[in-house]
Amino acid sequence: MSIDFNKTLAAATLELANIDKKLKVATKGSKKYTMVADRVRIFRKHFGVDAQIDTTQTFDESYVRSETTISVGGNRVANGIAEEDRRFGPVNKTSAAENAETSSIGRALANLGLQGGEYPSGDELLIAIEQQDKEFPVDNNVYSQTGKPDDASGSGNKSAAASSQHRQDLPPGWDEMDLVTQIQKFSSVIEKATHPGQVDKLKTPYEPWFKKQSRDVQKELIEKLASVRKGILNAKN
Repeated sequence: MSIDFNKTLAAATLELANIDKKLKVATKGSKKYTMVADRVRIFRKHFGVDAQIDTTQTFDESYVRSETTISVGGNRVANGIAEEDRRFGPVNKTSAAENAETSSIGRALANLGLQGGEYPSGDELLIAIEQQDKEFPVDNNVYSQTGKPDDASGSGNKSAAASSQHRQDLPPGWDEMDLVTQIQKFSSVIEKATHPGQVDKLKTPYEPWFKKQSRDVQKELIEKLASVRKGILNAKN
């Protein structure tokens, strides 16, 4: 190797440890996770042209398997593997290869010592479902325990009115759209945000719709929110 590998890795590890908290995303157990893209950036900064990140993939009807090898100065220094099921989750149905690639690169970097906080599994951008209540807080005055608007008298009428207001804020013909179109519409609205606080404001009308979705769809929506917030913060730096 043309560089002092141990010294360079130590410097990269130190920078990763001190990375700006704005670049970290929440994950399971309220821990913070440094995403693969940021770890690759730090790796490239320190190792430069001496480094290679090579990924190979194999495919069958249901699975994409990815293997990443990291080499420095022609010497293999780390390896990582990942497997994604095309049949599981909205992301994998359209982007299983990209998902597996990112996961295997993340695992290879973690094996090198540049960990993100935990080993990525599946789509590392999907924020843990434990965070969903912070993103989409449930208004118990709007929804009963069944998850549907109350239609009883008294406070129930107020709940129904609040639910109706939510629906009026949704795009015209929302209930007639298929789920893919709804997700695309939601994403296009959130992407209009110009600061983090506006993200929260734009997502508010979609909270009742969000709560009705499956676990996988909820994760995909939270991923979108985190991605937009990160993009806004990065653009200001």
